[in-house]
Amino acid sequence: MSAPDAKQCFETLIARMEGAVAVDAWLLAIDDEGALLVERLAARLPMLLPNEHRCAALDVQTLAQGVLKITPETTLAAMLAEEAPIVLVNAVLWHGETVVQAVSLLRQSGVRAPIELAALADRGDYLVPIAPTYSGGEIIVAEDTVVRLSEDQELGIRFQIA
Repeated sequence: MSAPDAKQCFETLIARMEGAVAVDAWLLAIDDEGALLVERLAARLPMLLPNEHRCAALDVQTLAQGVLKITPETTLAAMLAEEAPIVLVNAVLWHGETVVQAVSLLRQSGVRAPIELAALADRGDYLVPIAPTYSGGEIIVAEDTVVRLSEDQELGIRFQIA
C-alpha cells in the first residue's frame, strides 16, 4: 500500500478552501497533526484575519474524557463572543468519532457558530454521520492500517502508513 502525496493533498485542500472559508473563521486543530496543518493553512490562506489570533488546538486527551480544553485558553471566550465560523482541522479523517465529540462539546459550551471540517486526507470509513467540508484527497487502505502525517525538514509533510 502506498499513501498519496501529502504535499499534493495539501495544495488541493488549499485550492478548495480559498474563497470558501469565511475571512473571520477560526482554525481549530483536532490533534497534533491537525496543529501542523493549521499553521500551514494559516500561512497559505491570506484572506483570513490575523492568523496568529485565529488558530487554536483541542486537547485530544481531555476531549476523549468529555472535557473541552482549547489552547490558548482565551479562544473559547472569543469564539462565543464573535460567533465566527469554526473550521475543525484534521490530518486524516477516519471514523469521525473525535470530530463528532469535538462538535458536541463545542455546542455544549455554547458555540452556535457554523462548524466546518477540513481534512488533508479522508479515509471515508465513517462510523458516524460526518464528512469533511474540505478535503485534500482520499486514502484507501485496509481497516486496521494506521495512517499518520509527519513533518520532515527536507520533504515537508508526508503520510506514513503502518
